[in-house]
This record gives sequence, structure tokens and C-alpha cells, in this order.
Amino acid sequence: MIKSSHFLLVILIIGCSYGCSKNSENIPTTENSVGFSGRAIDRLAVGINLSNWFNDYSDRAQFGTRYSTNHFTQIKNAGFTYVRIPVGPSIICDPSNIASIQTANLNFLDQAIKNITSVGLSVTIDIHSSNPSFESKIATDPVSRAAFRQFWKNMASYFKKYDTTQVFFEIFNEPHIGATQSVAGIDKNWWAPVQGSIIQSIREAAPDHYIIAGAENWNNWYDLSTLKPYSGKNIVYNFHLYEPFVFTHQGATWVGSPYDQLKNLPYPGSPQNVLALANNAPSTDAKFLITWYGSQRYNADSLNLKIRQVYNWGNQNKIPVICNEFGVYRPFVSLESKNQYVQDMRTLLTKYKMGWGVWDYDDTFGITSYPNNSRSGTPNWDANILSSLGLK
Repeated sequence: MIKSSHFLLVILIIGCSYGCSKNSENIPTTENSVGFSGRAIDRLAVGINLSNWFNDYSDRAQFGTRYSTNHFTQIKNAGFTYVRIPVGPSIICDPSNIASIQTANLNFLDQAIKNITSVGLSVTIDIHSSNPSFESKIATDPVSRAAFRQFWKNMASYFKKYDTTQVFFEIFNEPHIGATQSVAGIDKNWWAPVQGSIIQSIREAAPDHYIIAGAENWNNWYDLSTLKPYSGKNIVYNFHLYEPFVFTHQGATWVGSPYDQLKNLPYPGSPQNVLALANNAPSTDAKFLITWYGSQRYNADSLNLKIRQVYNWGNQNKIPVICNEFGVYRPFVSLESKNQYVQDMRTLLTKYKMGWGVWDYDDTFGITSYPNNSRSGTPNWDANILSSLGLK
């Protein structure tokens, strides 16, 4: 999930420079789509993210109690095939040496994977940093970079005890310091060779397990379509899609102004259905952004243009592609609009035969709700959400 501020100009560039046209395109037939080969990769078909469990900012006291077998059984029974576990570097890497693994937390993670796989779900282990300084160290410090390679070799060596159908290794979530130019002298090109070297290290320890790789710029769909694929077997390429960002992140305080002022934006958008919101906007910037969103008329065709480009790239290179993050920040959006967006995303990804993972199960983008807003017991699926996801 994108976790830093995005300025209006950035969103306008992202929204338009890669195709604002809403012309419909024919969706390819399944015979020509990027397909899944082998039973292991088929496990990445239908996923859900379990965020705020092992993240950098998560409460360590709940590592062993956050979820129970009842949660995993509920997820399995709904029709999901895998869960993605974001794991913060500060949780799993030794603070004094990136290459070393914190044994106590490794045991918690291992037990979590045992519990998840025991009900028939697979697991993606996703190194998911919430601290920009960690990524900066990997990008600029050769010693830290070598240590991160060794860390992944150690992780792969430990978790290869699970079958290739049970555990998948995702190298690093949403690298972006090149795209944001937050470190002098570092551009988006830094990531590809670093990722390639980590793939080699994982391969030395676990020759047959699947590795999930992505592009710089927050695992952006467009940047993935420009990435040169790596050589070697069993590599899956992932992208994240939260566009239109104005809709999916409305009201999100961490994004900054004026996004934190937005509420009740509908999807699909049009000039007509945002007019009242624009007229009653709390600021000039918010009104401009609401009006712009309506003028773009975001709908399934808009999403199709982006997913189609990634599909073409994967199809041409004969490599599997998945979208393991999409979703909508939940506090200020109607359930009807959220469900429609999720349905459009799922429908397109399924027609392009791309595996997917919705963000997330029960946190701020969650698709479940606990009675009385208490995290006790098992939550309920939001109304009609499983139908929107094509599930039970």
C-alpha cells in the first residue's frame, strides 16, 4: 500500500500521461492471456492481504494472537487461495545486522505460516518496509545491500522446508526512492540490478520456490511494463493498482492535503455525480481535485487501459503477472462505490488471467467488519463484497 504523500501534480501526471482516454478495448480471450503454469503458481490466483500483523508499526504483543485458525478457515472457505503477509524489516532483520534474522519473531512468523497452510491456504512472505531509511540504505550502502542479499538467502534457506505450493518469496514491497528522488543521485534505475542480485541469492538457497519481483515507483503498473524480465525460472511479476488514487485514498490523512478533505466520492465518477461535492468542498484545492476526478470519468474502461498494458508486456515476454494489491480506503467511501470498484478490478484481472490480492482483510482498507468495532472473534464479510470478488 502507498504510504507517503502524493501531490496533486503527481496524480495528474500518473492519471493522464499513461492514457486518460476512456475508449473501450477488447479483452483478450483466455487462450491468449498470460496464464498460470503448474500447480504452484496457481495458488496465487485469489489472495488477501493480512496487514498490520508483522508490519514495522504493528504491536509486537499480538504476533501470536492477531489471527487464529478460525480467521484462516473463514478466508479459505470464502474461496481465497493465498494470503500475503507484509513483514517489516525492523521486525525480521536484526537491528545491528540486516543479514541476521530476529529469532523470536521468526518463530512467530513460522507459526503463523504453519497455521495458515494447515487450512489449505498458501502464503506470500512480503518484506514490507514502512521506514524510508531502510530502502535508502539498500540503495546507497554496498554493505547494507550485500547484507540484504544474505538476509534473503537466510530466509529462503529457512522457509524452503515448506512446499513450493505453500510459500512464495516477495523481495520488497513498493521501492520508490528513485521515483520520489528522495536520495541525491538515485533514480528509478537503481532497483532492477539490486533485485536481480537478490533473486540470485534466493536461488542459491531455494532453487525451485517462486519469487515475486516488482518495479520501482511503488510497484507501479507502467514501470513494470518497462522492466526487462530476469532470466531464470519461477519468477512472478507483480504490480499494484490504486488508480484513481483520488477515489481509493479519499480521506487518507497520511497522504496529505487535499486528499484528507475528500469524502463520499462515488465510483464510477462523472462531472454530474461529483458536482454537489465540488460545490460544497471545504477548500479550493479540494474542489479542484473533486472536479478533476469527475471530468476524468474513471470507470472499468479506465482500469482496462492500464491492466491491458501490463498484460501485453507479460504476454510478449511469456511471464506470469499478478496484481497483489488493490483496494479502497474504507472510512469515507460508500460500500456501493467500493464494491463496484473492487468488482471492476477483479473482473478485469480475472479476464486477463492475472492472479490478484485485495488489500486488505480487516484493517483500514478492510473488506470485513467486527461487531462493535472490536477485534474479538471472527469478523463478518462486508455486504456483497464476496460477490464483487467473484467468491462465495
